[in-house]
Parts: sequence; C-alpha cells; structure tokens
Amino acid sequence: KAIAIISFTNTAWREIKQRCKAEFSTEIDYPHFLGTIDSFINQYIFLPFGHLAMKSKKRPTLVGEPYGMWTSSKFSEKQFDNISYDINGDLYALNPRKMSANWKENTSIVNAKKSLNKAGFATQSDANYYAMKVLANPLFKIIIKSLVKRFAWIIIDEAQDTSDIQMKIVDLLIEEGIENVMIVGDPDQAIFEWNNAKPELFENKYNTWKNNSVQLFESYRSSKLICDVVHKLSSLTSPIQPAANNDVKDC
Repeated sequence: KAIAIISFTNTAWREIKQRCKAEFSTEIDYPHFLGTIDSFINQYIFLPFGHLAMKSKKRPTLVGEPYGMWTSSKFSEKQFDNISYDINGDLYALNPRKMSANWKENTSIVNAKKSLNKAGFATQSDANYYAMKVLANPLFKIIIKSLVKRFAWIIIDEAQDTSDIQMKIVDLLIEEGIENVMIVGDPDQAIFEWNNAKPELFENKYNTWKNNSVQLFESYRSSKLICDVVHKLSSLTSPIQPAANNDVKDC
C-alpha cells in the first residue's frame, strides 16, 4: 500500500522530496504520491472519473488559471472561469467584483456555465466539486474503495488552507475506512482564505481528534528574536516557543 503526501504549494512538496532524499536517501516514487492537493484530486479522481458527475461524454479538460487564460467571444461564456460551485452545488463568483449584483438571475450566464461543464470543461474549483460528487455517489462506490485500498496513509501538510469541499473529500475517504490520516497545520498561517480556505475546519479536526493531537511548540525555522515578536501577533496562549535550530537561534 502507498502513502499520499499532500501540501498546498509546489514549493512545499518539493522541499519534502528534497529532504527525504538528502536526509534519508529515500525517493518518494510510485506507488506513493507526493504533490499538491489539487494534483492529487485531479490525478486520482477528477480527470479519470469527473465526467461521470459532469454527465459529459469525454474526459474533462482543465481550463482557466493556472492552466491557461480562459477566453470566449460570447458574453455569456466570458465569466465561466469566475463561477464555480459551493459544497451544496450552488453557483458563486470567485471574484464578485467582476460580476453584477444580480448575475445569478442572468440565465444565459448560468446556462453557459452548465453547458460548458457538460461539454467537459472545468476550472480547478469545478474539479474539486465534481471530485467530491464522484466520491459521494453510491453508484461509483468502486472508485472510493479503490483509493482506500491503494493508500494506507494520507498526510496533509498546511491543512489550515483546506476548503470545505477539499475537507469533505478527506472525510469521505475516512468514512470509507482509510487506515491512517495525519494533518498538520497552523491557523495563524492561513493564506488561502481568498480561495475559500477555512482554517476552522482544521481546528475542528484538532478538537475532534484531541486524544491523538499534538501541539508543536518549538521553532526549527526562526531565531529567538523572531519567535518573541511573532508570538505577540499570533493567537497562541502558550509560552513563547524556544528556537530549536542551533544554526539560526541566535540570529
């Protein structure tokens, strides 16, 4: 069985890969997965199976940022990459400032979104939503069962940056019986709230799994002076963390 190691930025997973190789002479390779949460969702759920939830006849095509600029000559299609679905399936605007106040009443925009999805086009936000729908559908039970059978461990770094849809995907895997899930994060470092990240989802997991949760109080990144300053800006009620990295602790 494999391990899936997931983070939110390419920089983070590349550092994990580099340090495993440098410190443990270990290459994280097949059958394991190392990458971003979006790439995990795309590779194992959305691209091979997303068409089932989209009711499309072909393999999905990812469009819009970061895959390329979305353009269209039709007014109704121009906002395709600025609209997606929330966890309940309701449409919302990723950047409301680009939309009129009553855009949901514009049937041409709404219908264009749905017809382009049915034609196989999807933004990353769409991909996450449709991946969740695939895993939640009892008709496609074999898909989630195969994921649980393949991955014995899922480790999620920077978990404070998960959206409710991404966390729901994790919850569905847990409900199906995945053996081990480890999430690591820091609510004070939530930087993706502009992209629907909800740090409280991570905090809820910490509280729900209280008996198996650990708080890390030492800093291996910063000097004592930096720790002293940052502690005042954080939500921490604990004593100031010691700087544990001898190379930088006195900087």
